Amino acid sequence: MSRGGGSGGGSRGRRMGGPRGLGELMGPTLGSARLARGVQKAQAILAWPQAVGPQVARLTRPRTQQGRILFVEVRDSAAAHHLTMQRHHFLKALNALLPDAPIEEIRFSVGSVRAPLDAPRAAPLPAPDRQRARELARAVTDPELQSAAIRAAEAVTRARRWREEQGWRPCPVCLEPSREQPCRACALTLEDPNVKRAARGLLRAPERLAALPAVLGDSGANAARHLALVLLTEQMELLALECVRSGHENGYREFLAQQAAAFLALTLRKPRAAVARADRAALPERVRQVLAAGRE
Repeated sequence: MSRGGGSGGGSRGRRMGGPRGLGELMGPTLGSARLARGVQKAQAILAWPQAVGPQVARLTRPRTQQGRILFVEVRDSAAAHHLTMQRHHFLKALNALLPDAPIEEIRFSVGSVRAPLDAPRAAPLPAPDRQRARELARAVTDPELQSAAIRAAEAVTRARRWREEQGWRPCPVCLEPSREQPCRACALTLEDPNVKRAARGLLRAPERLAALPAVLGDSGANAARHLALVLLTEQMELLALECVRSGHENGYREFLAQQAAAFLALTLRKPRAAVARADRAALPERVRQVLAAGRE
């Protein structure tokens, strides 16, 4: 019983913490070594495109590594011969990336290498808007700079036409084609407190628009004008409804006519005194109808 128990205890001891066999001890070590060699081979193959550059990489395919020899396939024998003559350059560049596992030889052979795919060609830009380009470059008066300014302006108009062909609509503020409405830059400008303050001033005195570019810049002036037009449109629509409900009494029509004059002055960029009756075609339809009915 004691012998059996001793034997059983010894067996349990070996399983739990006793001496281990040589194979059991060397297994993880050998596995780590095999893994390390595999990683070294993978490093050489993965480093090949970086070492030789994109042009050679498209024509070659590193296949395998045996010892310190790297085997690389190419598409035809002429390429294999040419690359073999240059292999010392590739060795130097490759070993600079592999200091711990240098390659001693590169052997090229004909194999299956896919032909490089042609990059998709971008659609050509449309022809420039030469008339608009001349208008954009009109501010440049120096003869030596004028030709360069016109070329730059033509590039701008070509890009604008391309955006229009992609279905982009003019931004309601700056009128440049944009996917967002308004465009991202104008959306930020519309939130400027100075722009909002200027817009409220334009409601009372649209003639101030001419002086705004000097204060807010062209983008700020356009944004203030846009905000003022939005506010005027809302006010005119409400006044037009009140005119209909009240039968054109209580002074609503006169106030509507004043707001319409300010709206047209900003829309057409002209003083209120210069707004003609024919300009009312630019008013919202309901407002135009109410003003016409009141006149009768």
